[in-house]
Amino acid sequence: MSDEAQRKRRRLPAITVPLLLTAAMVVAAFTLVDDDASTSSSTTSDPPRRLTIVGDIGSSEAGAATLAAMGRRDADVHIAVGDLSYAGPGSAPAWCKLVRDAVGDAPFQIVAGNHEEDTGEDGRIAEFEQCLPDRMDSSGLYGREYYFDLGRLVRVILISPDLTIDGEHYYYGERSPNERWLEAVIDGARDARIRWIVVGMHKPCISVGQYYCDVYQDLFSLLIEKRVDLVVSGHDHGYQRSKQLQAPRPGCDVVIVDSFDPDCVVDDGADAAYERGAGTVFVVSGAGGGELYELNPADPEAPYFVTTMGAGPGSRHGFLELEASDERLAARFVGSTAGTYEDAFTIEST
Repeated sequence: MSDEAQRKRRRLPAITVPLLLTAAMVVAAFTLVDDDASTSSSTTSDPPRRLTIVGDIGSSEAGAATLAAMGRRDADVHIAVGDLSYAGPGSAPAWCKLVRDAVGDAPFQIVAGNHEEDTGEDGRIAEFEQCLPDRMDSSGLYGREYYFDLGRLVRVILISPDLTIDGEHYYYGERSPNERWLEAVIDGARDARIRWIVVGMHKPCISVGQYYCDVYQDLFSLLIEKRVDLVVSGHDHGYQRSKQLQAPRPGCDVVIVDSFDPDCVVDDGADAAYERGAGTVFVVSGAGGGELYELNPADPEAPYFVTTMGAGPGSRHGFLELEASDERLAARFVGSTAGTYEDAFTIEST
């Protein structure tokens, strides 16, 4: 059994997804307001920017449909958060051509998933870096641990927690070099008065899908303590959006993985309105093209989620689209195959 399989969580029997879809079918909106008056009062005066983010695309008909749908968006940049081709060793050139045929000359940024690490089975990330090189003048190690800015509107930070690439294991805890790098890049965005911070990585931490928090408690806690606006991952094939989490706060020193503490929820998302700077929202955007996974609403972390979509009636493949401006970060799930699931949210800045 592979290391990945050994790390999968022992789950209770999955309950049919329609129970989750009933609440998830409503298109939502949420508002985030900065608690730092000096930051919230500053303006970037940059034109709006659009980006798409998704993982687990693959080379199947569904994956091709997702790439084609992304290509029809007027995006400044497309981002794939790991598990790229699902087509075996040597598949990078053909998959890169599939991408280019779909999105044309638009920048298409990548970060590794477990299928592209040293023990991966679908080509190492370096092979994909060669045919989909950095187009955003990024800082750091492209494809592994790097960031780029869309003017002063968005800093996108892409990392590879729990992956081993070219012999280096990426671990964001215990004051490791990776953790210190991430913390400095987040703080640098705050110092530069960049409006929105989005962190992307392949593996999620909290989820009602098949996987446990392989990226470790330390990283999860750091992202929450730094009050990153959005954290987007793949790995679990589906779509999930969390409530807004904050720690430390009264009654909640740390948001503990594999459990639920209502004191850690700063806003339950029932009205889809949150305050920017008050906490962090986590999105799993792993419906790029791989077979959708069943979800487990009995998972102890399930109460942290507002809306989820996995295998079942109404489900479909698709990606997360973000449109950033001084005033708001508007986001929605864009479906690429037949189905009825949808989600949308808006983060408002004051």
